[in-house]
Amino acid sequence: MQRFLYEQDYKYMVERSGGCLEEEIRELEGKLEDNGYIYRNKPFKLYPRVVILSSSDRELIRNDSEKLIDILEKVIRIYEKDEITQHYFMLEGLAAKLVAIKPGYKRNIRISRFDTYLVNSGDVFKVLENNTDCPAGVIFTSRVNEVLRQIPSLSSYIKKLPPLHEEGIHKPDSFINELISTFYEFSNGSKLRSVAILQVNNNASLEVKEMVKLLHETGIQSVVADPRNLKYQDGKLYAGHLQIELLWNKINTVDFAPLLTEPEKLTDLISACMDQTVCHVNSFQARFITESKLCMSYLSEPDFRKHFTKDEISLLDKHIPWARKLSGVYENHNGETWNKREYIKLNREKLVLKTAYDIRGEGVDIGLSTSQEQWEKLIDQSWDGPYIVQELVTAPEIQVPIEKNNALTSKKFSADFFMFGGLFQGFGSKLSDELKVNVFQGGSKQAIFSIRDSAEFSKDNEISGCISCGKCSSSTITCS
Repeated sequence: MQRFLYEQDYKYMVERSGGCLEEEIRELEGKLEDNGYIYRNKPFKLYPRVVILSSSDRELIRNDSEKLIDILEKVIRIYEKDEITQHYFMLEGLAAKLVAIKPGYKRNIRISRFDTYLVNSGDVFKVLENNTDCPAGVIFTSRVNEVLRQIPSLSSYIKKLPPLHEEGIHKPDSFINELISTFYEFSNGSKLRSVAILQVNNNASLEVKEMVKLLHETGIQSVVADPRNLKYQDGKLYAGHLQIELLWNKINTVDFAPLLTEPEKLTDLISACMDQTVCHVNSFQARFITESKLCMSYLSEPDFRKHFTKDEISLLDKHIPWARKLSGVYENHNGETWNKREYIKLNREKLVLKTAYDIRGEGVDIGLSTSQEQWEKLIDQSWDGPYIVQELVTAPEIQVPIEKNNALTSKKFSADFFMFGGLFQGFGSKLSDELKVNVFQGGSKQAIFSIRDSAEFSKDNEISGCISCGKCSSSTITCS
């Protein structure tokens, strides 16, 4: 990663804001709550912080993220033909039946998000997980960025920058357009007229309600529906009295999987999908194969490298952290053979334990914050189940303003890459003091933008000193 641009200007803006910034923070939080920016019925903090990337760094991220999403598509194709791969992903019963259903469109992963950490090396970023079921933020990221740009101090700061790249994720209708595009392919050119957004017990989140509103504004009838209440009659799928053409399955896989224990309640949904009389987005392959954390270890396991080209392997080594499924006896690492279970137990502080499907980081145990006794117990309990251990990637830190004395404090942050139709759509970002950088676990939001053209970046605006200490000449995210 080269560096964040205009950091010194941002620091000066904070220092010179006087009491204004503190008032703006309170006003910002009030705006968020008034406009319903709430997670789990609680307001969340949104810091007056924007990060500026160069266009060259954005281009590198765009290029590699689009290649990575193509690799995930390849994993799905491998799964269809390779029995060893099928066994690896541990899909049984109805889940195995669902991933055999052809979606009716070529690209299985239509709307997704890579959750990453930016790193201070030529690798640029490390992917922590793939969100290929129904990622959050496809509507609200644009709203968050819009609110941030309205804060007077930030607005003044941003106006002095070269023009920013306008990303797809900055426009709420980009998500709707991807649904329309998917249905156009599915239906051989038909216009999308009706959508059902699936939610358990019809419990619509605020973002889902916004989706319904946007769909109506686009001229598309839409409802929120429980998948168990859909009716399939005479080759047509209904939610109530509305015939449905497309389903946006907004039930995270971890919550959808328990519904499979009562298959008779999903018969109408499954029959309509099998008959391709309804367009289901994302595909079941995306929801159960590439969404699984087992996909992260699959991409790291030496036994499966034979399926990938040299260029693909080079890209995986660059961006995918070391990870292993909790199974087997021996592990070769750095030219040595280890007892796999003992190796994992002994390296607790370097590893993270993850279950196949989770949301909000609830299925993640970080070795560094787990006692040795508890870690060993978790490893034994999880062995031969749908679990992986993954190399702990250190979260980068960045300075953000706090309300007192116009001071700056360091927080960990993530970089999320939104992908629609296999194309990069821009960034989201979370801030936290915790090892788990997650909005649902005490985290908050910031914005990441990039300037449109690096040629517009003047040498006069380069960072003259480290933004962490103000003394050294480091131009990376933070000095050591």
